[in-house]
Amino acid sequence: MRKDAPGSASGFTLVELSVTLVIVAVLAGLALPGLQDLLERQRVDTAMFLLSSQLAQARSTAITQRTPVTVCPSQGDGQCLRVPDWSSGWLVYRDPLRRDQPGSPGDILQDVRKPFHHSIRILASTGRLRVRYYPEGFSGGNNVTLRVCASASLRGEIIVSNAGRARGQRPTGNPPCPIP
Repeated sequence: MRKDAPGSASGFTLVELSVTLVIVAVLAGLALPGLQDLLERQRVDTAMFLLSSQLAQARSTAITQRTPVTVCPSQGDGQCLRVPDWSSGWLVYRDPLRRDQPGSPGDILQDVRKPFHHSIRILASTGRLRVRYYPEGFSGGNNVTLRVCASASLRGEIIVSNAGRARGQRPTGNPPCPIP
């Protein structure tokens, strides 16, 4: 058994630690852009899933309760916005009189506030600020497209047909986010 000389310590040299830190820094630099892209994709997926599931729930409620149910953009104050930007949140409410706003606070079924990271924007297609489901499950009027954007690029779309079905799709390439 060999003993170290008195006063000497075993361990790593400064050169060995420096080389190790450089290697770790290079690997982190290579992995970080991919991690940022993965995080953004996850945020977009979460936004699309949450909004699609709320639309499906609104349709189901309209059918089971035999009353119109409306989904509209909102800032969390119990009122519908008159702009096509859904990024701040939305309301789901019973709408038996087919108004542009909830009749009473008791009609509000869901009040979703700031559900996403601030980098995510959701914009409705021109001409349709809300989605109203009728007791038969239909969504009257034109199809509506809710565009999910991140980093000024269109990352996904939720299309609600006149039949009331909401489906998601991803664009090919990297198109810019359309401004309504």
